[in-house]
Amino acid sequence: MKITKNIYQKYVKTFEPEQVLFREGEQGDMMFIIIQGEVEIRKRTSAKAFKTLVTFHEGDIFGEMALIEKKPRSATAIALKPCRMLVMNEALLDTMIENNPDFAKKMIRILSERIRKANLIIQNMAGTNRQNQIFSGLKQYAKEKGTSTFKGHRVRLSEFLDWARNRLGISEKEISQTIAVLLKRKVVTPSALGKEEIIVNLKAQLN
Repeated sequence: MKITKNIYQKYVKTFEPEQVLFREGEQGDMMFIIIQGEVEIRKRTSAKAFKTLVTFHEGDIFGEMALIEKKPRSATAIALKPCRMLVMNEALLDTMIENNPDFAKKMIRILSERIRKANLIIQNMAGTNRQNQIFSGLKQYAKEKGTSTFKGHRVRLSEFLDWARNRLGISEKEISQTIAVLLKRKVVTPSALGKEEIIVNLKAQLN
């Protein structure tokens, strides 16, 4: 997708880390294409907690649904790094779709993928209870950020709580209670280094 010099000068904007691009519930009249940087999409789950839905990178498009449907934003977007983005209003979107076949095809693919992922999320939420949800998150975190040992992956509880509260959208109290249950059931085991850590076996399953 090519951006002309005129469009670049008029519509490309810069954003600082932690800058909010739009908030959940706001009316949406812009969509974004990342030229440089990273953006995190967060969904509020309570007054003090949110769930990270996805992180977008260079070349990704987001915010299009509110612009197309003319409905309030369903989540909040925050810049994680210094960003340069093409900020598109409805008029520019229409022009790009009419005059740029590659862009139009990319929009169709993106919308199709969004719908497919939304359906998967709904199916998982419908079939997964809280304990399974937290345990699946714990294994994901252990695999990505834990320290591998011969007994399993060592995980610091305080760091997992921060991660899980943001990405699973579940309160810290409920996560801590569930981990206590998992320890009692010996699904996870205490670390020899102390109570602040646990050992997670990535092959373990909940019965």
